[in-house]
Amino acid sequence: MKDAARLDALALAGDLPGVLLDAKRLAASAPGVHGRRRAGQGEDFWQYRDHRAEDGARMVDWRRSARGDRFYVREREREAAQTAWFWIDPDAGFNWSSSAQRPTKLYRARTIALALAILLTRGGERVGALGHAPRAGARAVDRLAHDFLQPVRDADAPTNSCVVFISDFYAPVETWRDRLRACASAGATGALMMIADPAEEDFPFQGRTLFRAPGGRGEVLIGRAEVAQATYAERLEGHRRAIRAVGAEFNFPALLHRTDHGASPALAMLIALISERFA
Repeated sequence: MKDAARLDALALAGDLPGVLLDAKRLAASAPGVHGRRRAGQGEDFWQYRDHRAEDGARMVDWRRSARGDRFYVREREREAAQTAWFWIDPDAGFNWSSSAQRPTKLYRARTIALALAILLTRGGERVGALGHAPRAGARAVDRLAHDFLQPVRDADAPTNSCVVFISDFYAPVETWRDRLRACASAGATGALMMIADPAEEDFPFQGRTLFRAPGGRGEVLIGRAEVAQATYAERLEGHRRAIRAVGAEFNFPALLHRTDHGASPALAMLIALISERFA
């Protein structure tokens, strides 16, 4: 069992160069995400404001104040770096694809997360995987990619943070309710990105079909799979509605992405969902 886990880890590590290359290509076609402007220690002029008693005489801009009968303070702009946190589903079932011609859900999740991280770091923000240290600068994305190889399943969200959860969200609704409630209690907001394989969406199976859970967690044999299609679709949509409702309750809007669709629209929608935190 340990040898199998080690081989899986080595395989995932071997995917990193391809994931990073795909992420860079994806980011190149996407709009940027800019840092938040605030008064602070910086180089660029931002605004004048009225002088306050606590500012003291040293803060007065005498040239501007000489034009009128009030004292003014010259404020400069600083980029207030924020941190975007990522959590990618570590379950074995997430590292799956129904076709060798398509990426696994995990590969697509990492590609989109790293592309967003590239855009954020270009805007001066920090990025991090939950359970690991956040980073900024030129090497931040490479280090984030390596942190994705060591996921922390139950890491807590930092206070007042922005967290992007990427999963197929097949875990029970109450599991996600508890996780997002804890995030909201810490003042965190963010987004939920649901990633699905087309076989999970369309259920194209016919006749006698054996379904095996990844990781050796059991199997189910269905005599006529097509008979179960309608019930499956109804239950899947009901589960998704419940996940979306929980996300909306705790200020984590959700979006759905299929791995047989291009990643660019999904990245653009994700940027739109979190843009208020980094505008």
